[in-house]
Amino acid sequence: LQFTINNTQFVQNHVIAKLCQCSARVKPTQFVEFGSFRSGHRLQWWNLLAMLELDSLPIAEESITILIMHSILQYGPLAMDGKSSDNSWCSDSHEQLLEDHFVDEFITRLDYRLDDCELNWQNELVLLVVTMITMRMLTICNSTREDKVANLAVKCRRIGEKWIDLISETIKFTFSPDFNEIENLRLKMVTIGISCILTFSTHSNRIHCLLSSNEHVISLLKAATTTHDNIILNKTQSNISTFVRNMMRFSERTLMMVQPIVAEFLQKTCFQSLNDFVAIYWAVIRSEGTMNGQWKKRTEDLYDGWYDCQYESRYISINFIKGTFLVDGMAIGFLPENITTNELFVRVFEKHIFEVQLAESSKTYITKHTYHGNGQVQYE
Repeated sequence: LQFTINNTQFVQNHVIAKLCQCSARVKPTQFVEFGSFRSGHRLQWWNLLAMLELDSLPIAEESITILIMHSILQYGPLAMDGKSSDNSWCSDSHEQLLEDHFVDEFITRLDYRLDDCELNWQNELVLLVVTMITMRMLTICNSTREDKVANLAVKCRRIGEKWIDLISETIKFTFSPDFNEIENLRLKMVTIGISCILTFSTHSNRIHCLLSSNEHVISLLKAATTTHDNIILNKTQSNISTFVRNMMRFSERTLMMVQPIVAEFLQKTCFQSLNDFVAIYWAVIRSEGTMNGQWKKRTEDLYDGWYDCQYESRYISINFIKGTFLVDGMAIGFLPENITTNELFVRVFEKHIFEVQLAESSKTYITKHTYHGNGQVQYE
């Protein structure tokens, strides 16, 4: 089926003629659906709508996710008739998104998909696909549909944040010695974190719908740090697929592009979002409730994401683009080996892995997550 993704200049009959080459692992109907999806550049969005309505292909499969993203992100050929129009900036492949009734139908279908998968965080690729489609629609659609599509993007973000919390709780209380299971959960959190970041991936004229409050900035930081931390905590980097690596680069580009807007907002609000985020993220401040640090942007570069703050004897740094949160130059991590191999530690916790941050005292660590109610465990 390589010819079906090289270009859009073919018809479905060409795919049907190749059915004799269909693998035994693929249903003939799915072979035809997959092969026909990119047929005709003006039919791309119609084909996608039909796929969502009929559920003809499993969008939770990585290969289907790639196919859909290829379709909605490719600009497509320009009109060759020489006629000028008010919509000449938009290629033929995406003109359907300038029709309000078509966008309304898409919103309905995507909203249904979100409701259908909201209670199942195993569907991280479904969330990623719905988010990407939503943001592409927001970038192109008429201003009359801007708010409705933006509300759908916020719903994607809210579900992603909910899933991250649920998976974090699952990891926190998992005492299984099967490290592959934990690493698979972390990979899911990386994909979901990327989905949340991509809810900010639109042009500057419409970003105000999605990035204009302390809550929005905190959501951006949560998504960036979740992605960063779970990549760091995943000991087997080789199990990250090429697709996920590409999405990581795409999300990093999104984080970089919104930095001028973030910097302007932080200046206007006296960096309140950063103080609020630290009170959520760093266990030391979380136990105290609030923080009132004096933050500074590290450089004058509009697209630099580093912010620094002195808090008592500790030096805190946040990088919006990489999702890095540092205390005295140290990121989140695991306990040192001299603690985890200690006889007392092994007798109490066996092989459980704790995510830790630096605590207030020197050479002291504190668990990122709370245990037994609101208590943190400290180690020296």
